[in-house]
Amino acid sequence: MTDLQQLGKYKIVEVIGEGALGTVYKGMDPAPERPVALKTFRKERLGRDLSGQIVARFKNQVLAAGRLAHPGIVDTYDYGEDDRIAYVATEYLQGRGLSEFLALRLRLGLDDILSIMTQLLEALDFAHENGVIHQDVKPANIIMMLSGRLKVSDFWIERLDSSLAQQAGTLMGTPAYMSPEQYSGLKVDRRSDIFSCGVVLYELLTGSKPFEGSERTVGYRICNEAHRNASELNPAGVPPTIDAVISRALAKKAEERYPTAREFSGALASSFKSGGEGPASAEAGDQATRAMPKERPDAGFRPPVWEAEQLRALEELLVFQVGPLAKMLIKQSARTAADGPALVGLLAKYIPTEAKKREFIAAALDKVAASARSEAAAQQATVHLSKNLIDPGEIDKAASRLAPYLGPIARVLAKKTPGRTSDLKAYYRHLAENLDPKDRARFLKDAGYEP
Repeated sequence: MTDLQQLGKYKIVEVIGEGALGTVYKGMDPAPERPVALKTFRKERLGRDLSGQIVARFKNQVLAAGRLAHPGIVDTYDYGEDDRIAYVATEYLQGRGLSEFLALRLRLGLDDILSIMTQLLEALDFAHENGVIHQDVKPANIIMMLSGRLKVSDFWIERLDSSLAQQAGTLMGTPAYMSPEQYSGLKVDRRSDIFSCGVVLYELLTGSKPFEGSERTVGYRICNEAHRNASELNPAGVPPTIDAVISRALAKKAEERYPTAREFSGALASSFKSGGEGPASAEAGDQATRAMPKERPDAGFRPPVWEAEQLRALEELLVFQVGPLAKMLIKQSARTAADGPALVGLLAKYIPTEAKKREFIAAALDKVAASARSEAAAQQATVHLSKNLIDPGEIDKAASRLAPYLGPIARVLAKKTPGRTSDLKAYYRHLAENLDPKDRARFLKDAGYEP
């Protein structure tokens, strides 16, 4: 934290991030009145000999990025500095980095991946045509907005040469996404960004990066080793036609890659189309998602038929927590959830902070009850939200056993799941329906009730 109250004309509202060279703040611009993100470099962290060089290049890149007026690029408003700090004021976004979605280990359908890559490459092509190379394209710098659109951030951080970076005590670039020429200290151009986009595409399709390992290891692999085809890692979700597109984007020699982001985008669209489009593409994405867990649901399990209004109500809440992936998460979770509270529990696991998770759970459980409009849904809500007859001590035990699987929603489910004092086994079996199929047997066994 910091006691900094003001940067130039901007009032500091709160700290929203820390980096190797400075702090990221949420600030308020008084005219026009709007929130801004203030990203800072503390000059003393750069070293006395290097500070002037680095700050000068930083300022030049900020000024260049300020000319990039494009709906897919974060707006850069202002640059400022004093004796201690250099900073840039940018658009404050209500969205989340693509890296957060990848951390959920979900596989997107081809249509969603094509949309993300098309928007990314379109934004980069515009920047390239205006003489700006990003040089740090990675999921954390790809911001997914609640509208479903994306914006690319941090165009203003120009990658410095390796000697400056080492002396400043920070790596300029992100190892797994850097091009061979970045590792080799060679001059970079737009084709370096194209290589990084190839890594992002590969990760979206497979859940893995094409080159992984320690910083030294991954650099060697990027420069010298071939990657595995994406279709080998995810045969159900990646048509083989896409492998050739990725291979060209990840070519070791820059001259062998796509010369422009626009050409990369066009080749990708053609490969997606020839590999499977429309319903077939969506089905491939569904197959990939189903293939992730090896266990299958119990043979006797039949998820309820969800009312569209129920799912829409939950989506309205979830979209503010996870953005445009809300619809897909609900669709996937509804396949295995036994009831409304169970669906809420599955969805809550995708919310990163405990405070936001509790907030979502409380509101979503209310939505589950309120949206039970049809007779069948009303009967189901009555059953699952009825008074529990289990002894409070047993409810606490059940909640404790359930918590490792579902987190804070475990206590809510333990209280709201109906049960009879004379049949704890049935009560625990009912609780087990809230878990992923792979966890049910272990939960029942640990509770003393064999599945």
